[in-house]
Amino acid sequence: MGFILATDNKTPYSKLRGLVCVKWCDSIKPKGEPIVRSDSIFELYSILFNVALWYTKHAAKVASNENVSEDEAKDVHLSLKTAAGLFNLLRTKYMHEFTEFVPNSDMDPNILDAYINQSLAEAQEITVARAIELKHKPHLIAGLANETAKFYEKCGLALTQCNPKIVGKWKKYSEFKQFCYESYAYIYYGEDLLENGKAGQAVAILKEASTPYEKAVRAAREYTKVEGVSLSTKPPDHCFFRRLPGLIQRAHNKCERDNGLIYHQKIPSVAPFLEIKAEYGIAAPKEPELNFELDPRWKDAYVGFDTTKVVENILSNSKNPKNHTQSGTKDEPVEPVREMPIFSTDKDPKNDSGCVIS
Repeated sequence: MGFILATDNKTPYSKLRGLVCVKWCDSIKPKGEPIVRSDSIFELYSILFNVALWYTKHAAKVASNENVSEDEAKDVHLSLKTAAGLFNLLRTKYMHEFTEFVPNSDMDPNILDAYINQSLAEAQEITVARAIELKHKPHLIAGLANETAKFYEKCGLALTQCNPKIVGKWKKYSEFKQFCYESYAYIYYGEDLLENGKAGQAVAILKEASTPYEKAVRAAREYTKVEGVSLSTKPPDHCFFRRLPGLIQRAHNKCERDNGLIYHQKIPSVAPFLEIKAEYGIAAPKEPELNFELDPRWKDAYVGFDTTKVVENILSNSKNPKNHTQSGTKDEPVEPVREMPIFSTDKDPKNDSGCVIS
């Protein structure tokens, strides 16, 4: 932090902030040109960004197991909230420190908003799955599913501002998840209405549940065709998606049967608006405890830095590069790290939710 914070409080930033030139590649353009900046805040920003990405990948890795235990589910939930907390920290504290934004990159506010909302949405999926497994009240499950759909909707809206050739698949995936959880919200809202003796409205709501499901089918089909960085996921194969038609049909048949035999209520021509919110259980960003304070010993060292000599040394090295520095030229691309793709298990989870984190 000595290259970012000033020790004398006379200036907002350290005099060393712009001395070191760094370059980082993008998460959404791993094979593209790196972003090069002589800015220590950009270095810190990029480090924290990659830590946040690690939390999302850790969550996906743990969730890809065939049978996820309760402790593992808690780990996934906490990891995703922590990722959202780090992305939110970058968005609120460090993004405005840059004088120049790079569209369609990790330095794009829209990309950060998308990461924040997707991390929260996937954390919310764990909550929905837990509520279904424990057979909580349909009203609670419907509210949680509806809030999850809203998180994915916000993610898609943020990506609308970006280049579709780069984020096209990501946006379609967000739409796919949004429509799936809208459909789940309708199913459990219908069950909630039936429990409260409103069978006619329940039938109308469950008829409406097919609309977002059909949109999810189209989004899954379009996902394979649009441009963009490919994700290691296949939306049509998701267990929770394949279970949807059966859930809709069974819930609809139950409501129609009970209405015909017991309630005899008129079915509205227009379904009630999905005005349902979760009273609790909403995922929120969790910022990890990070110490950004200056080491007291740095104050003495800071005074001894002569920035003019450092700049002269950098310019001298750039004109007369040695063998060990020739590979660090500004225009040379950063070799992307080879990552093993994370695949979900081929077997359907032995639970009622079929939750999958991608």
